[in-house]
Amino acid sequence: MTASNAVPSSFTTRWSAHTHQPLQNTALSTSSTSSSTTTGISHLPKYNTSCNSCRKSRVKCSGGVPCQRCATSSNPPLCIYSISQRRGKRKATEDLSHSPDFTVQGLSPGVPHLNTRPTFEFMAHNDQIGSAGAVFTSMGEPASNVSGAIVSYSLQRRQLIEVGLTADSPSLTELVGSLNSPPPPQSSSPKERQKCPDGCYASIHDLANSFNNVTAEPGQTSLDEILQLLQQAFQLSTKYLQCPNCDAGCPRLMNLAMLHQRQVTLLCELAKEPASHLANDSTRVALGSFQPNKEGDLSLKRLMLKNATRDTKKLVDDFHKGAKDFEDRYIAGTLILGEAGKLNLTWLLDVAANLGRRLDCVRVLLDQEDWASQLCQ
Repeated sequence: MTASNAVPSSFTTRWSAHTHQPLQNTALSTSSTSSSTTTGISHLPKYNTSCNSCRKSRVKCSGGVPCQRCATSSNPPLCIYSISQRRGKRKATEDLSHSPDFTVQGLSPGVPHLNTRPTFEFMAHNDQIGSAGAVFTSMGEPASNVSGAIVSYSLQRRQLIEVGLTADSPSLTELVGSLNSPPPPQSSSPKERQKCPDGCYASIHDLANSFNNVTAEPGQTSLDEILQLLQQAFQLSTKYLQCPNCDAGCPRLMNLAMLHQRQVTLLCELAKEPASHLANDSTRVALGSFQPNKEGDLSLKRLMLKNATRDTKKLVDDFHKGAKDFEDRYIAGTLILGEAGKLNLTWLLDVAANLGRRLDCVRVLLDQEDWASQLCQ
């Protein structure tokens, strides 16, 4: 065996990065091997799929630079994506507006360096975006000495900063592809529209409640008041369909559907059970000083109800046409509907068809000669 004092001190002393200085680091240049370049680039960190503003507000980010939320803000250029902190990657704790330069520390082949590791940091200075020079720096050397890694910047409103690297990085490719995808189209919100100054929505609902009260309490409302309500419904519905300040989508048709249902229900009650509504009616039809007898008075009242039924039929036809227009646009592919929208459209079409059939029955009943004959006895 060899005596301990015969072993050279270089084999007995533990090597330390603090006591042994490695050889001078050399910058990545054209003489660097492709393996060392690939090894350094493979440590390129991933970036978050949500920008810092959306992550701070805890909302979903649509992607893109700027993203949909930042594009509507007062300062869209501050839409920045930080380095992901997952899987042990470097934490992005740098200031958003003053990030350090993108640097690479290269090591000479065969020299162990336990105290340093390749470090990549993203450069996003506003005054340097768009320049192809000085993108990569290594130990203070100019970027022209760096090969195999080129980053080009292009500040476009809806494009991500394009990063081109000679070494393939699937994670970076996926990130760029997802952020470059166009944002979803913005849907118009009713809150952004100005409020209708005429209050068409409230008037339609108040009138629907009035029809409901007449139907719930038969005989408590005179025929002239009923005819006045039907005339008012015709005027308000026509105005509501043409109002430029009211929602032109399905909500308008749904409001009209509720009104027309109560109109038709009242007309059906008058046609089927006229005695329930007209038995206590003391209203008499008169033409100036002329007043017809009881049979003539009833015939004139029936004629007025037939005219009111005709006007209501026109409203229902316009309502049905509006629902059919939505259906035609959906079939042609110019209107996109979700599951709720499809159900609403189906309901509107069914309601319109049902109301049309019921009004046809009302017209048949009013045409019968013995309609309300019990009132003449």
